[in-house]
Amino acid sequence: MPALHIRDVPEETVAAIKRRAARHGHSVQQELREALERLANEPERGRPPRCLGLTIVESGNDTPFNRADIYGDDGR
Repeated sequence: MPALHIRDVPEETVAAIKRRAARHGHSVQQELREALERLANEPERGRPPRCLGLTIVESGNDTPFNRADIYGDDGR
């Protein structure tokens, strides 16, 4: 697996990353891997965001409904 080496990181930044890792129960390496993954997965400017994950919830109600029932408007 590839490795990264970052030079000239301010001491305050390293200390903050160590505190954050400790709060999350992670090693500094794990904390940084997760931060890098989040950054790598951010949508690029000008590109559409990635798809949302939707959850279906059973309400227990079998009565049909329409948009006006939910939003109180006329489809605006």
